[in-house]
Order: sequence, then C-alpha cells, then structure tokens
Amino acid sequence: MTKTPPLTAAVAFPDVAVAQAVCGPLNRHLALIEENFRDRGGPRGKPTYAVRLELKGDQVELEARPGHEKELRWALCALESLAAHAKDRRKVRESDVQSALAFCSLDPDRAAGPLTLPQVGGLTIRTPRQLHYVEAMQEEACDLVFGVGPAGTGKTFLAVACAVEALKAERFERIVVTRPAVEAGERLGFLPGAMEEKVDPYLQPIWDAFRGQLGEVDLRNRRDRRQVEVAPLAFMRGRTLANAFVIVDEAQNATIPQMKMVLTRLGEGSRMVVTGDPSQIDLPRATPSGLAHALRLLEGVTGVEVIRFAAQDVVRHRLVARIIEAYDRDEARARAASVEDQQDV
Repeated sequence: MTKTPPLTAAVAFPDVAVAQAVCGPLNRHLALIEENFRDRGGPRGKPTYAVRLELKGDQVELEARPGHEKELRWALCALESLAAHAKDRRKVRESDVQSALAFCSLDPDRAAGPLTLPQVGGLTIRTPRQLHYVEAMQEEACDLVFGVGPAGTGKTFLAVACAVEALKAERFERIVVTRPAVEAGERLGFLPGAMEEKVDPYLQPIWDAFRGQLGEVDLRNRRDRRQVEVAPLAFMRGRTLANAFVIVDEAQNATIPQMKMVLTRLGEGSRMVVTGDPSQIDLPRATPSGLAHALRLLEGVTGVEVIRFAAQDVVRHRLVARIIEAYDRDEARARAASVEDQQDV
C-alpha cells in the first residue's frame, strides 16, 4: 500500500533580523507553534504533532501529516502574521505568537495578506475575547463593561491599558480604581498611613499594570495631580464620578449593596469597567456575591456589555489554563455527585 506523503509548505523571510524575531531565542517561538498542534491523545511520553516546523537558512519549512491541511494553513497564517509584525516592530514576544495562533484559527485562509495583530497601549491582544473586551471598553455607546472569568485572562491589565490610553487622549479627566478590601474589612481605619497607603497592598496588581503603561515617574506625577486615584469601595459612597474611567477590580468580593452603590456612582461622561472571577469569592459563605447578582440583573441591558472569559483566554503560563480546566472538571463532578445524592434521598 502506497504511503501518503506529508503536506509541505515554506515561509521565506526578507532578512535575518525578521527570521530571528519570528523564530525566537533557540527557535522557542517555533516550538510554541508546534505545541499548538500537539496531539493530546497520543501515547504518554511520546507526543506527536500535526505540524512540524524547521528553520532552514532564511525560511521556515512546514510539514503536516496527511489530512491536516487546515492545521498547515493555520500555522502558515501565524508565521506570515509574525513576519509582518517583525518587519514593523522588529521584536516578537511569546504573547505575539499566542495572539497570532488565536486569531489565525478564526480565518487561516486569509487572502488579504498577513493578519495584523491587534494592539492596545503597546500590548498585543492575544485572544478574540480579549479583543471583544477592548472594543467594548472603547465603544462610545457602552459605558458599563463587565469582564468576568478566571485569573490570568488579562481582565485587569487590559482595563488599565484602555484607561491609560483614554486618559492620554484626554477622553477622560481621571482614572478611579476601586477594589473591595475583604481581608481588612472594617479595620481599614486602624491601619497606619493615609487612605492610599491603607489599600495599596490590595491594589498592587493594579499599580504594576499602571507602571507598565506609564512608568514610575509619570504615574507618581499623575497620582499627585489626582489624575490616577485610589478609592476603596467602602469610601465610594456618596460620590459622583464624572468624566472618569472607573475600574472596579475583584468585584466578586463586593456584596449586593456594595455593588449597587458603586454602579450608581457613574456620573456624566464616565465609563466603568467591572472585573472579577466568580469562582474566587472570598466573602463569608452566607453572603451572596454582588457581581453574580449584577450580572443576572444587567446582562442584556442597553449600554451594558458582558464579556465572559474562559480557560482558553488565560495568558499566563500555558499550564495555568490546564490547571483551571482540571479544577472546572472537578467542580462539575462534585456538582453531579451532589445532584445524585439528593435524588437518592
């Protein structure tokens, strides 16, 4: 019986600098692309790949197993997009590789040239849901955006990037960040220091994102001018936030009254982004989450957009997505077992 030959293709680069940028240190980017086409059901310890890549001179040669034409076109699309990105920016990060793979999966047969990797605030948007999230935050007719889903999906980081971009463009006068300090509770007043010093430990991820966008000096100057403001959720009552880009972070830890209070702080010319992970609620067990309640009430309301992230949108170490999926499967099994036990009673 004649063996079907593998499918082959090649992507040539205009110069060595582009080739090095696309392939990455020690061809790490090529390995990441191959990993995307790894057969999960293969023998343990002996992974197989639908598509293999090899750098030869100034081009990457691709080889796909018979029957995997779509995967070959997908890998080609990703390589061509990264090459166009490298020609423009001369630097390709692992996040760019993941972005190219995610977006090329939607349309691997593009005929209009290489896919342009979407950006916001200098960051490469990595998944279609992230792009939907950013577009919602930039949409003039949408003033309340919920970004909910597991940790590591870029909810907070992208919200900060959009807020800083809008502040620099003078679409808003200030950025207000608020977050429930569940661990401190009513003891906030007894912590040493001014208000910002009290809550800064709980807002460290936010400040890390701001430093990445503005730098330490610019961030300090804008904080001094109150263009970037920290507002603990407990201190938001009675305020009206006009001409502000408001970020409500870790909203799963807000109670129903707190969530109603903060949502009604919106003033003229403002936009609010609410982020949270409903699977990581730190409230006392008998206290319902205000985030889940708000989503039930407001999803579908005009002017409100809800983006639900999944494990596929995790942009940390690729193992994190698998960890989240494993926990989700375990929780599903536990729920199913609970239902069976109730039926047996």
